Amino acid sequence: MGYANVQYTILYYQYRDLSFQSFPFIGHPLQTDWISLPILHSFTNGFFSGIFWNLLEFNATQTILKMATDLMVPLASVAHLTDTHDVGFVIMSSFGHAYRLLKLPEYLQIIITAASSLSTRYSSEVRCIRSWDSKEGFLVIIDNMMNLELLFEASYQTNNQTWHNLAWQHANRTMYEHFRPDNSTYHVVEYNETDGSVIRKYTAQGYADWSTWSRGQAWAVHGFTIAYRYTKYQPFLDKAIGAANYFLSHLPSSTDSITYWDFDAPHNSTIVYQPRDTSAAAIFASGLVELSQYITVEETKDYFLTNAKSIVDQLASPAYLILDNKDYILRAMIANGTQGPYPDKPYDLATVFGDYYLTQAVLRLSKL
Repeated sequence: MGYANVQYTILYYQYRDLSFQSFPFIGHPLQTDWISLPILHSFTNGFFSGIFWNLLEFNATQTILKMATDLMVPLASVAHLTDTHDVGFVIMSSFGHAYRLLKLPEYLQIIITAASSLSTRYSSEVRCIRSWDSKEGFLVIIDNMMNLELLFEASYQTNNQTWHNLAWQHANRTMYEHFRPDNSTYHVVEYNETDGSVIRKYTAQGYADWSTWSRGQAWAVHGFTIAYRYTKYQPFLDKAIGAANYFLSHLPSSTDSITYWDFDAPHNSTIVYQPRDTSAAAIFASGLVELSQYITVEETKDYFLTNAKSIVDQLASPAYLILDNKDYILRAMIANGTQGPYPDKPYDLATVFGDYYLTQAVLRLSKL
C-alpha cells in the first residue's frame, strides 16, 4: 500500500497539472505516460480516485483525503449519464467509497442521481440493464453485474424498492443466461428487446464464443458476491461460489495463481504466446476475500482466503510488480494486464483497474 501511495501520488500531481481533464486507463510499463481517457468516456475513471479511498481507509491522512476528493469531484457529472451502464463502476469506486467513509449527504445525492440514470437502461421485457448501445439487439455483458452495486446501495439508502428490484431481476436473469453448466461464463448475451428471448451468446474480449474470458469470470464472482451482500439470496451466493471454484480450478498450476487472459486460450503450447491478465487476478482476489466472509463452511472459507492471499502475494512479487523490474518506468503497480482480445488489443501492460482491485484486496485482507 505504501508503494501504491508513492506511485499514485506522483500520478496525482501529473494529472493535476492537466486540470484533471482525463484519467489513466492503461499504460505500457516501458513508457513514461499512461494512455488517458476523458472524464466521461471510460468505466475506469473512478478507479484513480478509488485507489486513494482505499489508501485512506488503510492509513488515513489529510493529504490522501485531499487527493481522493480532488480526483472524485470532476466525476460528479457522470451521475447524469444515461448512455452507459458504466455509471455504476465510476460512481461507486469514487463517491460510493466517499459516502461510506464520510457520510456526507452531497455524496449520497450523487449516488441517487446516478442510480436514477442507470435505471433508465432497464428493460422489463429482457429483465436486464442494457450494457452496450447497439442496433443489433439488447446486449448485456457479464461486467454489468458490477454496476448493480449502485442500484442496491441507492435503494438501501433511500428505501426505493424499485431500484432493488431492477438489480435483483438483472442478477437473476444473468444467473440463468450467462452461465454454462460448469459455472464458466459467456461474456455477452444478446436479447430480443421485443420479447426478451435470447438471440445469441458470444464474446467480445475473450478467445472464442465458447471460451471463458478470465476477467469476465472475475467480474461474475465479484458481482454475484455483491448481489448476495445486499439481498442475502442464497442462489446468488451459490453462483458466486460456483464461479469462484471454476476460476480456481483453471489456474495455470498449483503454484501459479495468475491466470492467462482467457482460460481456454492455447497457453500450453510452446509456440503460441498467450499473455496473463493481472487485472483478472486482482479483481478475483478482491471478490474472493469478501465471498469468503459469507461462507459458513470453514474448510471452504479457508480455501478461498488462502487462494486470495496467494494471488495477492504473486501480484506483489518481482514477476509482476513494476517496482521490481529495473526497465519499467511507468508510475503504476502491476504489469502484465491484458485488455483483450489478444493480440488485437493491448497486452502486457498496467491497468488502473488492476491496481485498484489489488489495493482493495490488500485492504480487505488487512481487516481480517
